[in-house]
Amino acid sequence: MALSTPLQGAAMTPRRKVGTDRNVRLLGVTLAVASLFAIWTVLSITVRPWVPTPYDTALAMGRQLVSHSFYDNLFLTLGRVAAAFVAASIVGAVLGIAIGMNRKVEAFFQPLLALALAVPDPVFIIFAILALGTGEAAGFVALTMAVAPFVSNIVRSSVQARDKGLDEMTKIYRIPADKAFWVSLVPQLVPALLTAARFSFALSWKLVVVVEAIGQPDGIGAAIFHSFRLLRMREVLAIAILFIILMQLLEKGVLGRVEKRLLRWRQ
Repeated sequence: MALSTPLQGAAMTPRRKVGTDRNVRLLGVTLAVASLFAIWTVLSITVRPWVPTPYDTALAMGRQLVSHSFYDNLFLTLGRVAAAFVAASIVGAVLGIAIGMNRKVEAFFQPLLALALAVPDPVFIIFAILALGTGEAAGFVALTMAVAPFVSNIVRSSVQARDKGLDEMTKIYRIPADKAFWVSLVPQLVPALLTAARFSFALSWKLVVVVEAIGQPDGIGAAIFHSFRLLRMREVLAIAILFIILMQLLEKGVLGRVEKRLLRWRQ
């Protein structure tokens, strides 16, 4: 008869805890999805025909998946999301580092940053369309102006909270400024940069849909708005759900994996 020692019991405890946490998360997700479908079904009965049933929506999703126009709009929107995400992330990160490292730059940009964070995102979109028209440039400028301040704020906070002792060490050992930037500052900013990137991506794809609905003739947002004007609520929900699922897969599957890989040293 095998006897369990205290060390064996202690070794098994973390495994049991991990298994329990997974079960709790799985149960929570299951209950949330079941509650969502229950509420959806009730609304489809009480607010019919404005809220389609889950079954009708699933059929509409199937039709969208075999439609060429859906993929044409999807690829256009993905290109706009990628452009807005990259531009806002780069501009916001550079500005955030500059504000956090230099007091004069901070004194100049801090009021502008506070103002940009207070302005509602649709205001940027409307003014960009009024100034630049309904072309691609208007959406690109509006999205960059709307998303970059949030990225700057996240990066700036991380720069200001950096370990100042490492700055002193690079000065004592006379490490060149460009090398000190990469070996001292950037590693400290990696968690903040990853957080800013995920926030930038999440905000970018939502605002791209709004821009397309307001001022573009094509794209996922335009397709949703077109179906809404024709009161085709099944198509509205079908396109929206498919696009949301894809964006979540990209965020969790791509950005999530990059984050785990770069932060593996923390584990």
